[in-house]
Amino acid sequence: MTGWEELVAGAEGGAVTRGSMFGSQGLRTGKKFFAVWWHEQLALKLPADRLRELIDTGTATPFEPMEGRPMNGWVVVSPTADWPPLVHEACAFVESQLSR
Repeated sequence: MTGWEELVAGAEGGAVTRGSMFGSQGLRTGKKFFAVWWHEQLALKLPADRLRELIDTGTATPFEPMEGRPMNGWVVVSPTADWPPLVHEACAFVESQLSR
C-alpha cells in the first residue's frame, strides 16, 4: 500500500503543491484541491461518472467530512486500491476544470 507521503512525493512539483483543507493535508493544482488525507484515508475529487464507477465497484465510498453530508464530487478511496494512478487521474481532472 502506498502511504500519503509517497503520494505527495510522486505528485508534488510544477503546479502541484501541498496545502491544508479542512485542517488536513492536501494536494492542489493551482488553488484547487484534488486530494486530501482525511483521518488516515485518501479522498479524491473526480468526475461524476468516475465517482459512480468507483463506488459501484466498491473501490470508494462517498466522502462525508460531516456525517450524513456527502461532499459533491469527492470519494474516499479504499486502502486496497492502486492509489497513485487515481491521484494522477484526480489531478488531471481538476487541471482540466481550471482551463474552463
